[in-house]
Amino acid sequence: MQVQIYTKDYCPYCDRAKEFFQARGVAYDEINIQRDPEQYAALKARTQHMTVPQIFVDGQFIGGYTDMIAKVKQGELTIG
Repeated sequence: MQVQIYTKDYCPYCDRAKEFFQARGVAYDEINIQRDPEQYAALKARTQHMTVPQIFVDGQFIGGYTDMIAKVKQGELTIG
């Protein structure tokens, strides 16, 4: 499973997403878009979302932290 989390500094939902994966022993790549405005612009164009975190699992856009948790609870997404 390949996980990417696009984050910004001082983002509590970003921290929660990272903690969620860490607690399950799932490795992830963190991309801090606050330090790279061009990458942020490309991400917004790709997902049409303005907020972070933006989470991708195996290349599929999952949404933010609350979107991911809802999908896990509904059985639409299995992590770890």
